[in-house]
Amino acid sequence: MSHSTTDKQAALDRVLARDAIREVLGDYARGIDRADAALLKRCYHADAIEEHGGNFHGNAHEYVEHAMPKVRAMGVMQHLLGSSFIDLRGDVAYVETYVWTFARFKSEGNDVDTFTGGRLIDRFECRSGEWKIAHRRTVFDWNRDTPSKEGWCLGYFNPATAGMRMGSKNSADPSYERF
Repeated sequence: MSHSTTDKQAALDRVLARDAIREVLGDYARGIDRADAALLKRCYHADAIEEHGGNFHGNAHEYVEHAMPKVRAMGVMQHLLGSSFIDLRGDVAYVETYVWTFARFKSEGNDVDTFTGGRLIDRFECRSGEWKIAHRRTVFDWNRDTPSKEGWCLGYFNPATAGMRMGSKNSADPSYERF
């Protein structure tokens, strides 16, 4: 079966669009976990809308500015991205991505670990050749809060041991190093 050059180009364009969208999603997870405001803003078009759990509804760049002081003040945080459904329609893509988050909060002087499962419901738009989020709605599906009991694999790992690399919410995080 022979495919025309046009068909092959259309298929390649879809692959490249999906790859660009997944790259933005990965940049978002890294940006929020490292509290990297500049990286987060690059994920959104300047006029993008962010709807975040009833805590924020408005311009996405303003959301980043609003969220960063809170994120930096929190304990460790991690966003794990799961499967993405990407419905491409020309220069617009409707994207649903599963996300699990872990975050450590203080409550009455104690650390509390919160685990949340949800989905990022995005409308991406390709403008001037760049795919970015134009509108995001965060959907929450479940949550579990539990007292923190960090044991580092029952003592197998010790954060005080030389050579154990610990993460941080800034450019001192080991992921920024190039070796």
